[in-house]
Amino acid sequence: MSGTIITRCDDLPEPKELAEAYELELQSQNGQPIRFGELVAGKGVHITTVVIFIRHFFCAYDQGYVRVVSRRLTDSLIIIGCGDSQRIVPYVSETEAAFPIYTDRTGKIYEKLHMKRTRSHATKPPSYVQISFFGALGKTFKQMLRSGRQAGKCVYVHRMEHVSDHLTADQLLEVLSHDEPAETK
Repeated sequence: MSGTIITRCDDLPEPKELAEAYELELQSQNGQPIRFGELVAGKGVHITTVVIFIRHFFCAYDQGYVRVVSRRLTDSLIIIGCGDSQRIVPYVSETEAAFPIYTDRTGKIYEKLHMKRTRSHATKPPSYVQISFFGALGKTFKQMLRSGRQAGKCVYVHRMEHVSDHLTADQLLEVLSHDEPAETK
């Protein structure tokens, strides 16, 4: 991570918004409900849970991102998508994700945390993806056709401004390195 400098942290959710988000229900891969707060809040002072929200389970760019992050991160991480919980198992297979994945069928958590819906920059693949825009589009359609269908304190947020604006794995590792307990730095 030499030379990596994090220059942007988006506005953190208001405490009330975060508390409301913690009450929202997600689904596991077998369709079992679980509150978002059970996954991230109250884990202890020195436990960091990274939450990555993906656009949808078919997005080739997000799949590339999850592949890179899964290979690089060892901290507690969860991935939240939107759509049917039956898409989680194929997503894990496609991305080799090493972390738990949940889904919000309603999209309420995305709204509550002020995430954007945009296709801006969609034709410019992110740097970590080894696929062209048209390759990603083809892969997305192919998958769609095959499928049939800190102690709870938020300390850092990155909201994508456009399709290829993921925080890089190096940038995420840099953020996490600033969140370690003092005795382990």
